[in-house]
Amino acid sequence: MIEHEIEISEDLVRDLLREQHPDLAELPLREVAGGWGNQMWRLGDELAVRIQRMDTDPDHQLKERRWLPLLAPRLPLPIPVPVRSGAPSERFPKMWTVMTWVPGLPLDHGSITHGEHAADTLAAFLRALHVAAPADAPVDTGRGAHPKDCTGGFDHFFDSVDADAIGSDAAAVRAV
Repeated sequence: MIEHEIEISEDLVRDLLREQHPDLAELPLREVAGGWGNQMWRLGDELAVRIQRMDTDPDHQLKERRWLPLLAPRLPLPIPVPVRSGAPSERFPKMWTVMTWVPGLPLDHGSITHGEHAADTLAAFLRALHVAAPADAPVDTGRGAHPKDCTGGFDHFFDSVDADAIGSDAAAVRAV
């Protein structure tokens, strides 16, 4: 467990549901592998619980709650949509959200199986996203930056790698 991470167990998620959404509390619940800042729990057949793991800033979940329902009908593929809000409590001091479950497999756990249609489907999704944002849309300054503006993060992680493991390739890696 990482320093700022709270252990999120099935019992914790079930308790949070009992406290704030008792009508959902007895649905089958199982952990979904993966995630970094948030952890996912499958809730019944149609829902998921997205619970903050390490992130202490509620802004990401607040943005998701606000914008995903507006994006969903405009996109040609399903995306998770918030259906219930979980508030910080004495038992768990962070936000969490009950969302719709989108069936499928993360690409890092599977492969593209729709062959020739996959590229068209992805292109349609990206075209639907590539429109002018509403005037009140949030701006995320921490993402989408030009790589030359991200050298601090690269240097931090590169410097943490064992120099002997990189050997003579260090200069070539840094040049790229």
